[in-house]
Amino acid sequence: MAQVLIIFGGWPGHDPAATSAYFEQLLTADGHTVTRVNDLSISDDLDYLKSFDLLVVHWTRGELSPERFNNISAAVAAGTGLAGVHGGLLSAFQNNKKWLWLTGGCFVAHPGGVHTHYTVNIQDSQHTIMRGLKDFTLTTEQYYCLTDSAIHVLATTDFAAQDEPNATNPQPIKLPVAWTKQWGKGRIFYHTLGHDLQICQQPEVSRLTRQGFAWALRQPE
Repeated sequence: MAQVLIIFGGWPGHDPAATSAYFEQLLTADGHTVTRVNDLSISDDLDYLKSFDLLVVHWTRGELSPERFNNISAAVAAGTGLAGVHGGLLSAFQNNKKWLWLTGGCFVAHPGGVHTHYTVNIQDSQHTIMRGLKDFTLTTEQYYCLTDSAIHVLATTDFAAQDEPNATNPQPIKLPVAWTKQWGKGRIFYHTLGHDLQICQQPEVSRLTRQGFAWALRQPE
């Protein structure tokens, strides 16, 4: 049984309370013990962070002090997993460049808004996170992210907003949807889906989230 800490909050447009409660439901169903808090000050205690096997951050926008970032970074480097979805991880703390480095990417836009219809294409069907998943479609925000070369991309999507200036690029623009990253001993998992609870509950998205969280858990020494 793993110990999981969920930190939620920030901009209310992503309904962080309801969505993080759903994450708690998934993790509890898998037999894990979950602590869910709406308070960044919990990251002031490095030893406390290191006592968890997984940290799920669901905090859109906001500010993270250098001291709190250093504690989270150190906990992950020591083996605590880090995971999140959508703006809860990649649109969090964007003034902190080191946070962008830790998570492996930066959200910059979602042209087309919540009515964008697109296909998620599985790129690494052999990865344990992608078990049982095939290409699927959905209608929601299509995140345009800038990413770190160190990530391992699990799924992509073709850029759908044809009225955007950079859509005239002669080469198709493939946007990453899900990826993993290593940070010291810690595993990091992220996917761009989850603007609201309804999207998080879509079967393919729920499966991707659940299996990603399981993969990111602290690994045995």
